[in-house]
Amino acid sequence: MRLYRDFETQEEIDAEYDLESVLDMNSYGEWMKESARSARRDLAHERQIHYGPTVDEFIDIFPSETPNSPVLVFIHGGWWRAMLSSDFHMVARGPVSLGMTVVMVNYSHCPKVSISEITRQNRAALAWTYHNISRFNGDPEAIFVSGHSAGGHQVGMLS
Repeated sequence: MRLYRDFETQEEIDAEYDLESVLDMNSYGEWMKESARSARRDLAHERQIHYGPTVDEFIDIFPSETPNSPVLVFIHGGWWRAMLSSDFHMVARGPVSLGMTVVMVNYSHCPKVSISEITRQNRAALAWTYHNISRFNGDPEAIFVSGHSAGGHQVGMLS
């Protein structure tokens, strides 16, 4: 009996959908880390500004040089269980070059916390941004939110 399509067991399904088994995550990870380091060298930024009570609840901000600039809040990916906001700092390059302030959100990982708790943290980060972003040349009335992978899921959970 097939459980799903041509798969007879949950293990077969898990193996088929495991990206880490088909991608060279080490070389991809090294590229990401170097790209993020390069962005930090080139762009003004402030790191690990806490928006909530737990150690993992912090944001990294790449401020625009112009007051009242649009704001991009970016929520990182990592299967809800890996990676940090700092691993994605290269994302700030494009928006900053277009005059935006960029907020990179960090959050706790599963299984330390539930996805519901991750969602609470991301909502708290967005609220903090709204109330404080003017200190970083951002316009609280012009906030846009995006994310990668699990971060994209979290964008959808913010409403």
